[in-house]
Amino acid sequence: MTGSDLNTNKTVLVVDDDESVLSFLAFSLKNDGFSVLEARDAERGLKLLKTQKPDIILLDIMLPKMDGFKMCKTLRQIPGMVTTPVLFITAYADPTSLDKTQAAGAQGLIEKPIMYSELLVQLLDALEGRFALPTRLRFAA
Repeated sequence: MTGSDLNTNKTVLVVDDDESVLSFLAFSLKNDGFSVLEARDAERGLKLLKTQKPDIILLDIMLPKMDGFKMCKTLRQIPGMVTTPVLFITAYADPTSLDKTQAAGAQGLIEKPIMYSELLVQLLDALEGRFALPTRLRFAA
């Protein structure tokens, strides 16, 4: 179900300050037929949103200056971005992460290290309007 023909018109904005994660996600998503926009911090991500309208956003929570929660709340104020799916990615999930994810207006949470197959399932589901909370967390729910 990862046919690149299905994804050629879909654009993903990836916001992550970790160069290896950003490169891995950009390469993998492009390989699956997505167009990819990249930003290394929230400010650059928000600047991109002034001229680009991605279909979905993958957003690291731990970013310099402005964290992913604040960026998500901010981008919800941008016309045309109110309903754009946002999936958080984080290495620091804790028992409050899911509540914070929902409060910020995001649709999902993916834990690092990223298992691309899990990310792709959540991303495709989110693009189709189906949102599932994560199942792989280090803490007991």
